[in-house]
Amino acid sequence: MPDNSNKFCESNDVHIHIPSWINEAYFKKLLKRELTEFRKILNLSIIPASPPGECESYTSLLMRIIIDIEMKDGFTQQKSYIMKTMLTDAAGIGYINTLNIFPKEKQMYELIIPQLEQLYQEQGRSVKFSPKCHWAENVNGRISLVLEDLKTKKFSNINRLKGFNMKQMQRVLEKLAEFHAASAVWHQRNGAYPEDFQRIYLPANYHRSKSYQARIQSYKTAMATWGFSNPELYTSRIPTADQFVQSAARCFNNDPLEFKVLNHGDFWSGNILLNSTLACDIKEIHFVDFQRCKWGSPAQDLWELIICSSHHSLRTKQFDCFVRIYHTHLIQCLKLLNYAKPLPLLRELHMSMLKHGFWVSPTRRLLYHLHASGAHSTARRQWGESAQANAAW
Repeated sequence: MPDNSNKFCESNDVHIHIPSWINEAYFKKLLKRELTEFRKILNLSIIPASPPGECESYTSLLMRIIIDIEMKDGFTQQKSYIMKTMLTDAAGIGYINTLNIFPKEKQMYELIIPQLEQLYQEQGRSVKFSPKCHWAENVNGRISLVLEDLKTKKFSNINRLKGFNMKQMQRVLEKLAEFHAASAVWHQRNGAYPEDFQRIYLPANYHRSKSYQARIQSYKTAMATWGFSNPELYTSRIPTADQFVQSAARCFNNDPLEFKVLNHGDFWSGNILLNSTLACDIKEIHFVDFQRCKWGSPAQDLWELIICSSHHSLRTKQFDCFVRIYHTHLIQCLKLLNYAKPLPLLRELHMSMLKHGFWVSPTRRLLYHLHASGAHSTARRQWGESAQANAAW
C-alpha cells in the first residue's frame, strides 16, 4: 500500500492534500472492529467527497474513502466511507479551533443525534436524521469523523441552482420539524445544551473587516444590473457593518418565553440529502454538517431553507404555506414525543419569523439569489419586502 504522505489526490481537476496519517493502517482499526471476517486491505483510494465547484471548505477536509477488502474466506468486497477531519496548521486550524465547531459536530454524531432518534424509537417509530458515524476521535486536539457514505444508498443532493420543488419542500420541512421537535424534548429531559450550542457563528471584529465592505459593494454593483426603477431606494437600506453585528446579536438574545429548538444552523440544500424512487418520490431524508447547531428560535433554519433552497418561484408565493406545513408536523411530533410545555401556536411562529427576520437579510443571502435561475424577478420581490423589514435596523 503506497504511503499517502505529501500526496495530492486528483479528481476532475480538484486537488486536496492528504495528511500522512490517513492511510491503510488507520482504516485497519475500523475494519477489524466492524468486520469479524476481515483479512486485509487490497486497495485504498481517496477522492474529494464534494463535486467539482462545490468542494471548497474553510473549516474541514472532506474525503471519500473507497477500500477494496479481502475477507478470511477469500471473497472480496468494497467499503466506502466519508471522512471529515480538521485542516492542517498551515490551513488555519488555529482560527477554526476558536469556533469549537468540530467538538460540537463530534458531540452531535456521537451523543445527541442518536438520542434524538431514540426518542422516536421509544414511541415505536424509526427515524434517522444523519449518516451513521462509524468512528470519531480526538487525537491531541485533531478531531476526525468517519461517516457512512450515503451515496452507496442512493442518497444525493438536488441541483442547488434549481432548488427544492413543492413536493420536496414539504418533505424537507416535515423532516426538519421532526428534528426540531426531538431537540425540544431532549432539552426538556436533559436540561440546557452545552455552551458551544448557545453561541453564534460570527467572526470577532466582523464589523471592522474589509470583507464585509467588499461584499456590500459587490451587492450594489449586482443590483445595478437588475433593472430596478429606483435602485438607490433599496441599496440605501443595506445595513452598515455595525448594524449587521447588532442585529445578529439581537437574533441570539434568547427570550425565555419563546419556543426554542436546536437549529441545524446551516440548513440549505447542500446539507440535505434525499433518497428518491425512480418516480421521484422521496423515501428518506438525511442531514449532514452539524458544525453550526444553535439553540434558539426555529426561525433560523426556516428562513435559510425557504430563502436559500426553495425554487425561486415558490419562495414568496408559498411562504405562508411552508410555515404552516412545518408547524402542523411540528405539533404532531411534539405530541407524539410527549412534550410537556405549551405547544407553539402558528401565530407565534409567524411572529418569531418576523422577529428574527435578520436571517433573510440580503446582506447574508444575496449570493444565492445571484446563482438562482430567474434571479431578477425574484430578487426584485424579495428585496422590496426585505427593505421594509429592515426598517427595524
